[in-house]
Amino acid sequence: MSTFHLINVWAEPEGPVAFNPMPHSLLWMPAEHQLGQPRPAFIFVHAWGGYPHDDLALNLGPAMADRGFGFLSLCMRRRGGEGQLMAVPENDFRDIKLAVDYLSANGFADIYLVGEEIGAWSVLAYQVKHRDPRVKAAALIDPMDDAAAALRNALGGESYDSAVREAAVAARQGTGMDYRIDRFADDSVDVTMQAAPFLAWWGPQAVTKISDAYAANFMPLLLFAEDADSLPAALNEDRPGAEVTRHFGDRSQLIDLFTEGAWHLGGDPLDNTRLDLVTIDVSDRSLYGFYWQPQQDTDTAILLMHGLTSSPTSALFQKMAPVLAQDVAVLAIESHRSGWTGHETALLDDELDDFDGWTDWLRANGIKKIVLAGASMGSASIGRYYSTKQPSDVVALAHLMPTADCPEWFRAAAGDAAYLQAVSDAEAAVSSGAGDSLLIDVDVRQPPPSLSGGRFRWTQRAASWLSWWGPEADSRNSVHIANADVPVLLLSGTADSYNDEARFAELKAAAVQAPSVSEVWYEDIDHGLAGVEVKVAEDLLDWMRETNVL
Repeated sequence: MSTFHLINVWAEPEGPVAFNPMPHSLLWMPAEHQLGQPRPAFIFVHAWGGYPHDDLALNLGPAMADRGFGFLSLCMRRRGGEGQLMAVPENDFRDIKLAVDYLSANGFADIYLVGEEIGAWSVLAYQVKHRDPRVKAAALIDPMDDAAAALRNALGGESYDSAVREAAVAARQGTGMDYRIDRFADDSVDVTMQAAPFLAWWGPQAVTKISDAYAANFMPLLLFAEDADSLPAALNEDRPGAEVTRHFGDRSQLIDLFTEGAWHLGGDPLDNTRLDLVTIDVSDRSLYGFYWQPQQDTDTAILLMHGLTSSPTSALFQKMAPVLAQDVAVLAIESHRSGWTGHETALLDDELDDFDGWTDWLRANGIKKIVLAGASMGSASIGRYYSTKQPSDVVALAHLMPTADCPEWFRAAAGDAAYLQAVSDAEAAVSSGAGDSLLIDVDVRQPPPSLSGGRFRWTQRAASWLSWWGPEADSRNSVHIANADVPVLLLSGTADSYNDEARFAELKAAAVQAPSVSEVWYEDIDHGLAGVEVKVAEDLLDWMRETNVL
């Protein structure tokens, strides 16, 4: 069974009242779906003059949700009546992005675009232009041929040419948003628009050529039509570098195609998991965490430690955790370092107590095997904790986007003079009792392997800064990885600002006691792993199976 919802992807509609879309898109979800569960989802972009409640959407939505997928039939700015008057092609791109943002923010992952007729151009051109990593593939249903040619064929050359002349004159004279173009053709679109939008969609120089978008396409496509002759000629030609599946038949076949047929999604809907908010008391404060449990009993858990200034609400963890929790328990933890305040004030050793508290909590809840997984600065945190404490039930270490050795990185980022001055100021503050109050404030620029050399302002209390970044700080990943006597995973994107092949080679060479050191890379993915979160979780589970943790 499924549930149905009216949702508004428009946070702040813009423009005159007549130019706003109607507020609601239609969303179908599996009945057992919990907000944040990273299921695959579809976004439906309707045909010209259509609405979210068109027959195709009403048929696909509940059927897809019954099979475990999300389905959002999108309210377009160009929908019907007055919206059609003034919308331009760029508006479709924004509408689609708002829908992707909405689904992504609510936990849906592996998003698939479905475009009908001219909506097929919209979804294909959106992805060609924006290369949105959250979008995995698109289905083009009865795709319209190049829009200008299609309208010319439907109207006839004389009627089409006169409409173009009228619209061009209005645009040149500054009345492009006031002068109306009305053209109607049997068995084709009805065009009722102001002159400038008409030219943008249907004029001979319009960008709405599906042949151009198809030539630039790089994502997997399903092309669906009644027969091969119904497809635009360009779409009947194969394009190297893009997986294209063509299917001809009745639209009733689409549901099976989307879920079980030739156009397999590459990922099945997730079973539901239980999510709890949990707390522990550590030394001077209470800490919270998120705990995901699979449907089946397990004695294995992954403890997720976030990066610098982040928290258990990390977008990366929120998308990874429900995938991981199909097989193991997952605990995303708060520490003294969490958040901006924690970053500015926490000492390195505070985290040892934090990890002790959280691993004790896991043991008390029936967990016998623990995998420590740290993202970015969390990599240094888990590496140091294991190196220092050597807990016998920690059976593997996963370094996601591992950090550089902290003291050396900061010196390279700030420059020798600024770094040594910060050390002097911080040591003086600690000696005088002002270590908790004096703010170390340094301009830094990311050193290689960062390609951008990103510049930002670094602020941290003196005692905290010394414990993490000072020359004697015990925050060197290459030192602590040498004490890892369990399987180690190194995982990063090739565009990461802190890792490259040389850095991984250095860490692998240092891991002299580890029975295995595995590497996973994601092409062109930057620090944060945006767009591949679900794949990261799947690869993490595969690595655990390969190393016999699972």
